Amino acid sequence: MRLKSVSFKIAVLFLVFTAVFTLFRSSMSGIFSLFYAKNGILDANISSIKSFQNIGIMFGLLPAGYLADKVGRLKVLALSSLVIATSFFILILFRNFFFFSMAELLYGIGLALNSGTLLAYVTDLQEQNEIAPSSKLMGMQVIVLNLTELIGGNIGTWLFGIKDTAPIWFAMLGLVLYPAFIWLMTSFLSFSDNRASSKKKDKYNIKNIVGFFRNPDLKLKCNTKC
Repeated sequence: MRLKSVSFKIAVLFLVFTAVFTLFRSSMSGIFSLFYAKNGILDANISSIKSFQNIGIMFGLLPAGYLADKVGRLKVLALSSLVIATSFFILILFRNFFFFSMAELLYGIGLALNSGTLLAYVTDLQEQNEIAPSSKLMGMQVIVLNLTELIGGNIGTWLFGIKDTAPIWFAMLGLVLYPAFIWLMTSFLSFSDNRASSKKKDKYNIKNIVGFFRNPDLKLKCNTKC
């Protein structure tokens, strides 16, 4: 009975964290290029700006596992949301090629820090409580991710029609509050942050990288017009 209760709480945490982060992040997914074009950036230069996101992803993947092992996975999740929120703030403050490129770089780093970290945290919780990984839970996560991606994208498009900076403020404020939401949820569900033991460090460093490229969110992001 206790294992079922813990398993349910882990599933709730996993799905809710996925939904909240994806909702705010995806509200900007289809807006970047529109925002750049509205601020006088040529199509050819937009492609150059977008390339910095991929560079940021590669830079972010390198320290993600190490940081998660050293300071805790929840802290890295919180850091990722703040890094992405900072990239959005740059878009509001500075509107030129250089700062747009730096914003994309930070955005990519934030995505990389987030991807795989939540899954590693949930896996740790399952191992600590001797709960077997659930393929059903992973299937539910894909459904939640796709649904919130769709909702977030539509919210962003609607807000952009009102004012070009509206989706940026929406996403930024949501991601700034995300660390507080992490703390509230984990406290309510009686979970704590965790770090991998020294024997598991290499395993989870690799897991973060492999998990990123297996993450359905990455496929959606690459197939979505940014």
